[in-house]
Order: sequence, then structure tokens, then C-alpha cells
Amino acid sequence: MADERVPEAVERNGASRRGGGPTRASAAVVFVASLAAAVGLIAGAGPTLSLVVAVAHAAVFAASLWLVDRDRWRGAAAAAAGVLALGVGASFAVAVGYTFLDLLAAAYPVPEVSQIRARGLRIVSATAVVLGGTLALVGGFATVSGRLRSETVWSYAKLAVETFVVPLTVAALMLLTALLARLGGASEAPVFAPLAEGAGGAVGAVVAPVPGRTHLLTFALLVGAASLAVARGVDALPVAELSTPRTDDRVEATADAVGRGARRALLVTTFALPVTLIEVVLAPSDLRSLVPPGVYGLLAAVTASHGLRALLLATALVAGGTAAAVWLLGRLARADAADAVVALTPFLGGGAVVALAVALHGVVLPPTLSFVADALPGQFETAFARQSGAVVEFYGSLPVVTTLAAVLVGMTAVLSLALALVTSTGALPESAPGPALAAAGVFVAAAFATGAGVGAPLVLGGIVASFVVWDAGEYGATLAREVGPTADTFAPESVHVGATLAVGVGGAVSAAAVHRIAANATIADATTVPFALAVVVAGLLLLVAALR
Repeated sequence: MADERVPEAVERNGASRRGGGPTRASAAVVFVASLAAAVGLIAGAGPTLSLVVAVAHAAVFAASLWLVDRDRWRGAAAAAAGVLALGVGASFAVAVGYTFLDLLAAAYPVPEVSQIRARGLRIVSATAVVLGGTLALVGGFATVSGRLRSETVWSYAKLAVETFVVPLTVAALMLLTALLARLGGASEAPVFAPLAEGAGGAVGAVVAPVPGRTHLLTFALLVGAASLAVARGVDALPVAELSTPRTDDRVEATADAVGRGARRALLVTTFALPVTLIEVVLAPSDLRSLVPPGVYGLLAAVTASHGLRALLLATALVAGGTAAAVWLLGRLARADAADAVVALTPFLGGGAVVALAVALHGVVLPPTLSFVADALPGQFETAFARQSGAVVEFYGSLPVVTTLAAVLVGMTAVLSLALALVTSTGALPESAPGPALAAAGVFVAAAFATGAGVGAPLVLGGIVASFVVWDAGEYGATLAREVGPTADTFAPESVHVGATLAVGVGGAVSAAAVHRIAANATIADATTVPFALAVVVAGLLLLVAALR
């Protein structure tokens, strides 16, 4: 009995759901090393604000994954994660975008043409450093929370997309409202009046066509739609549950007869539909000359009858609505109440994002525009201030802020979908996805750090940290699978990480020494080429040994 209860306890504690994550000691090493390396590299390449916002982005993203993966209070947790999607997108945009804008403003205008390439390279390199450091921070925080798994990331991506739908729809309606109000006058109902007018015109064209001629195609489509809706509605109705023992046979017989009649009408209409296309090819006068006048008059009276068309349209709407309502009730009856609430909470989160935009649009928009304008170079600042002011004046502050909120939530959806694809395709190993992401981010940041003006010690330290992060995470995941994630593995992990760190530091010192010697030598020296060749061969041998 004790052995049978162990897997259940492990499942409740979340160990098995973490997919073999690293031990606590290894997770701590991954977090500290990735945090230290990312902070050092971002601070050396970009502004302080980008560093602070990047750390906040990683913390909010990890918290969102933790909320999505909760078993208790799933509805409230999913709604909170939906609201945090706005913060995830905003923090990522500020962390990476502000670096680009700040360095762009500092680099331009360029006094000499020869400096354009160098300054452009610095801007691109610094932006890549901040991007890689942000990914490293996400991986480090996610390693501590233990929630960076393929299924969790896919769940969060789905939640972000569903949350994005609400502000996107509201923003589109607001922008359309403002646009139509400008074009049609402020006294008109800008959205609902044109929509109502268009809907009324469409219904009028279906119910009340032009008299005196045939309308075979539209009439056949109406008959087919009504027949299909009636057949589906009768099939969906719970006839056996609604009838009594005394009326059971009669009700079922009537329902079967109605269903058979509707299906036969649908079949006849389907075969007759190609014939009605003759109305598209021939003009009404040519069609009238092909059939006897009495037959044409009867077809015109039947197919253009306002009452008959209205009856068919009403039948299609009522029967279709009945089928949809019965299907929805059946789904709700079969589904768990908690699952239904969780399915609706992303849309509530999107509504909360819209509510935030409505409440804070007057407070948030002016400083945001000023912040972006101040980060741009002189001429760009003037153009941005003029264009943004014109846009706000034309549409209004609320539609603009709602659109920006929708864009930020959409950015979160794109980021989470990209991460979900990466985790699903095996680019991040299932044993230690968090450490792998952290190591890759640190390595990318270190690789671009030199072009951003970061010193050699930080660059070499970042490269060493990337290998330490990956090795510690992978080794900790292996130990966790063998002895459990809560076992006391501090001693062997300390030895393993210490050895990895010693090898990395030794390699970094050797690289610095080689760089110093090579910088003082010239290609004309007799010892330069053999020395370089020996170093390359030794590096290849060490790389092969490390991979083994």
C-alpha cells in the first residue's frame, strides 16, 4: 500500500508534473548564475531602465506560467494571468525597445559618414544583448518556479490569444466608431447606425426582392437553409425526454416525419440548385421567353413572395437557434462547472484589460508619448510628436490606448506561441528547458556584448556562465530523475559545478592570455602562425573532450 501511495504523493507535490526538473541546489545555481550574467551584460550594454524592466518581465512571465499551472482556484488564476499578459508584453517592449531608442538617440546625428556603420553595429549589438539577457532571466526565473514545460507554455499561449481577442475587438470597434464619426458627423450614431442600416438592407433584399420577375437562386438557398436548420433542430431536440408515456409514440412519429420531410426538401433543393443558376446566365426577358407565361408568372409569384420568404427566413433562424441552444446546453451539462469557468476566464481577463484602458487612458497616454518622443533623435522626435498628436486628436485617447493595450497583449501571445513552438520541437530539452533557455540567452548576450562595447572580462564571464548554467541544470535534472528533486545532493552537485566552473575559468584565462599575446604580435613574426595553429588544435581537442 505504501508503494502505491508514493506516485500519488509525488503527483500532488508536483514533482512528476515538472517533467524531471533540476534539484533545488541546481535550480539555485542556474538562477544565480543566469541572473548575475544577464544583469552584468545588460548593465554594460544598455540603459539601467532596460535592466530593471527585463528583470520585471522575467518575474511576471514566470508568475503567469505559475498561475496557468495551478490546480486550485483555476478560474481566478487564469483571469489574473490574462491581466498579466498586458504587463508581459509591455515589459518586453520597454526592455528591448527602449534600449534601441535610447542608443539611437545618443548615436545620431552622426558627424561623419564613416561612423554610421560602427554606431549602427553598436545599436544592434546592444539590442541583441538585452534580448538575450531577457531570455536568460526568463529561463532562470522559470527554472525556480519549475513551470517551463511544453504543456504549460501551450496553455499560456492559448490563454494569451483568447485574452487578446477581447481588446482587439473593442479597439477595432472604437477606431471604426471614431473614423465614421469623423466622416459622417458627430451627431450620427457612428457604428450602430451603419451596421443597423446594412443589416436592414440585407434582410430587405432577402425578404422583399424586386417583384415582377423570378428569384430562383435566392429562393432555393432560403429553402435549403430552412430545411437544413429544421432537420438539425429536430435531431437535436430531446424528444424522448420531453414526451410522456401516453404521447411518446405520437411525438416521436411526428418528429421523425418532420425530420424526413426536411431532409427530402433539402435533397430536392440540392439537386435543383444547379438549375437555378440559369437565372444568373440569362436575362429576365430571355428567361420569360423560354417558358409559358403562366408558368413564369407562377414562379415569379412564388419565388418573390414576401410572406413565404419571411416564413422561410424565420424558420431557418428559429430552427438553427434551437439546434445551437440544445448543443450548447448539452456541452454545459457534460462539462464540469470549473472547466466552464476556466474556459471563460481569458475573456474576462481581456475585459479587465479593456477596463484598465478605460480607467487610465487619460493618465497613461501623455507620459507614454512624451517618453517615446524624448528617446528619439531630434528630427524623429519632432515628427513623432506631430504625428502622434494628430492621431490622438483624430481618434481620441481612449481608442488609441485600447489599441496599444491590444498590441501589447498580442505581443505576449506571439512570444508565448514562439516559446511553445520552441519547447514542442525539442529545441529546448524536456529534461531541463529552463536551464537551456537561460544558458542560450546568456550565450547570445555574451556573443553580441563585444559589439556593444562591453569589456572582455564580462564577455568571458558570460560565456563561462552560460556553460555553467546549462551543465548545472542538466546534471541537476539527471540527479532529480534518479534520486528525486528534494534529495540531499548538495555535495555531488558542488563538486560537479565547481569542476565545470574551474574548467570554464581556466579556458577564459587562457583565451585572455592568447588574446594579449596575439594583440602584441604581428603576422610577420615567425612564431605567430605556429602558435595560433597550436592554440586552435588544442581548443578543438578540448571541445571534443568536453562534448564527450
